[in-house]
Amino acid sequence: MTNYQQALILIRKLEKRFGSITNVPDDNPEMREIHRLLPLDRPSKDVNYERVCWLNRRGYSVAHIAQVTHHSKAAISKYFSTYNIKSKQIFKYQVKSNSSKAAYYGTSLIHLASLLLHKRISNTATAERQLNMRGFSVKKSFYIWYQIPDGAYYTLKYLDHLAVKNGLDSYIYEEDC
Repeated sequence: MTNYQQALILIRKLEKRFGSITNVPDDNPEMREIHRLLPLDRPSKDVNYERVCWLNRRGYSVAHIAQVTHHSKAAISKYFSTYNIKSKQIFKYQVKSNSSKAAYYGTSLIHLASLLLHKRISNTATAERQLNMRGFSVKKSFYIWYQIPDGAYYTLKYLDHLAVKNGLDSYIYEEDC
């Protein structure tokens, strides 16, 4: 059954009980389920925004936040837009030096390698090969901001340098450069 069909069944059930869908209290569990099944392009009153902000501060994506809070991506995005809340990017690469305990994280291996090796690199395969030749190991995965340890280095495509993570609030947004 589609979300629409499921919502229709719930609406009919509520109308039978309350006489009209407009008479159903907002905190009714079936009404909340209808809002989840048919998200509107507005933040819902029942979204737990404290949890949304907590998840965002830790670096989770809008899609993940929407999934775990049972709301639409549109509702979460609208909330972020309304209150000027910025999302953090997911890091795709971890590069470790074989000669030290230093760890580096980036969204682009080309950009990360260019900063580490102080040279222009044109593609990901070349970046990985150059890093391996100079004693670095490369691991591709998904690293959320809170998973990156304090003291580790990171960079984003809009940064022209490596930054040091020093707590959850040390993320550098593009507007802050």
